[in-house]
Amino acid sequence: QTLQGRRLRETGRVQGSLLQHGGGARCKIKDCEKRAQSSGLCCGHGGGTRCKFDACVRQVASKGHYYLHGGSKRCKVRDCGKRAQSKDFCFTHGVGTCCKFEDYERQVLSKGLCYLHGGSKRCKADGCERQVASKGLCCGHGGGARCKIKDCEKRAQSSGLCCGHGGGTRCKFDACVRQVASKGLCCGHGGGAPCKVRGCGKWAQSKDFCFTHGVGTCCKFEDYERQVLSKGLCYLHGGSKRCKADGCERQVASKGLCCGHGGGAPCKVRGCGKWAQSKDFCFTHGVGTCCKFEDYE
Repeated sequence: QTLQGRRLRETGRVQGSLLQHGGGARCKIKDCEKRAQSSGLCCGHGGGTRCKFDACVRQVASKGHYYLHGGSKRCKVRDCGKRAQSKDFCFTHGVGTCCKFEDYERQVLSKGLCYLHGGSKRCKADGCERQVASKGLCCGHGGGARCKIKDCEKRAQSSGLCCGHGGGTRCKFDACVRQVASKGLCCGHGGGAPCKVRGCGKWAQSKDFCFTHGVGTCCKFEDYERQVLSKGLCYLHGGSKRCKADGCERQVASKGLCCGHGGGAPCKVRGCGKWAQSKDFCFTHGVGTCCKFEDYE
């Protein structure tokens, strides 16, 4: 019986190792390398069990609920609402789980470091320092799954859809359709965290800073505070792809073209020639985007 138990334990370890290193079935969605949970699909494409909370499409953690809706345990540190990961503690309060750089509480990925300090693979695109999503590339350079809506090149958030086409989680504030930042709310309704620079009212994007005050996020041209897209430059200084139409220097929308040369998608309201901004509508025809006073757009 002891020998049989030992064999079972060894088998379990081998199976776990195989799953971690590519064993098991892959998601059947094209170009998706994640492990299938059920029906041949990974969690992001509809596999696994969904939370039974009203309108929630996230995966169940325990008791039929996603962790923000009551599934799984909370960290046992007083007033910490984060989910317990190991030994009843969250990543921040767990022993040995935080980056060893001073004052950094991000999760360790490898070598005792978080991804910002070298604890994960970097994107193989020239000059890009972002974390790999899949295929050796970050999301901005083609890694990760794309939205399944035709001609949409944005990254899928959930159910194979990007935020603009219904992916991700919506803010729970009444009539708000923006994506959740944290605590079930978008940035405009209290989700997320403000930039920690005194007097700056913008929302933090990385390292507790907004794009303007974040290290390495602003264009390296003097006095420019625009967001970097690639190579340390904003789109005005060459940090993004240019439209392939002859002589055009505008930023690509889709298909290698800017909006003026056929990139992007037009508003689907008949007779409207404007370009779609979200949910296939322009600002004028988009739900909830216009002033509620009569005849004001």
